[in-house]
Amino acid sequence: METQKLANATVIKLIERIDSLTSREVETALQGVVAGGARNIICDFTATKYISSAGLRVLLVVAKALKKSGGQLLIVCAKTGYVYEVLETSGFLNIIPVFGSVQEAASNAA
Repeated sequence: METQKLANATVIKLIERIDSLTSREVETALQGVVAGGARNIICDFTATKYISSAGLRVLLVVAKALKKSGGQLLIVCAKTGYVYEVLETSGFLNIIPVFGSVQEAASNAA
């Protein structure tokens, strides 16, 4: 995973698969960014081909932690890909804002 700091957000480029084997690694990385004081985190799923319910749980935990500190979690993914389909089916589109590019997400970060 790669991390990039922007003026108003931290971008995390996520791995290809987020499942029960890798979700702990992703959660540890994201929680580390939250603990480091980030208010807004943009999860870049453009390289991610698969996300399981374990990955969705990680997103929910991080989104709640950020909300408590006045920040937010934003997601970047193709609106025609598998990740978007899972987010839509699970109702996450109503919880976490999804954008088509990092630039678009950054301009919507609080």
